[in-house]
Amino acid sequence: MQKIFCFLFNILLIFEIFSQDFSKKSLKNLEKSKDSVECIILKNQNLKEIPSEIYSYKNLKKLILSRNKIKHIPDSLSTLRNLHYLDLSSNYIDSLPSSLSELALDTLIMWDNPIYTLPKEFEKWDLKYLDLRAIQMNKDEQKYIKSLFPKARVRMDHPCNCGR
Repeated sequence: MQKIFCFLFNILLIFEIFSQDFSKKSLKNLEKSKDSVECIILKNQNLKEIPSEIYSYKNLKKLILSRNKIKHIPDSLSTLRNLHYLDLSSNYIDSLPSSLSELALDTLIMWDNPIYTLPKEFEKWDLKYLDLRAIQMNKDEQKYIKSLFPKARVRMDHPCNCGR
C-alpha cells in the first residue's frame, strides 16, 4: 500500500511539475494529506535550498533532491525522523551536518557533490547503500568512509592522487 501511495504521489508531483512552474506552492497543495506523504521527489528544480515546507512532512521516508543547486544542508533536516532514503546527488554540497546522525538512514546518495568526508557520528547508521561516485577522493578519504559503514554497499570512483 505504501509503495502504491508513493507511486501515485510521484505521478501527482510529475503532473504538477509539467502543468505549471514548480514552486513551493506545489508542496502547499499537499497540505491536506501531509500525514500520509512518505515520498517527495524534487529533481531538477533549480532549488538553492531545501524548501522549509518539507520539514512539516513528519512521515516522510524518502526524499529526492537530486540535480539542483543546493549548497547547504540545514540541521533541521534531522527533524524528519522517519527518513530512510536521502538522495542529494548532483548538487554543490561540501559537507553534511553531524545532526543528521539522528536519522535512521539506510540509503544515502551523494554522487557528484564536492564532499570528501562524512562526520564520524554517521557510523551509527545502519547504512545499506552509499553512492559517492563522481567525487575525486584519495585512498585515505575513501578508506575512512568505508570504515564508517562496513556493512554497506559503497560505490566510489577510483581514488585520485589528489593531495588533500
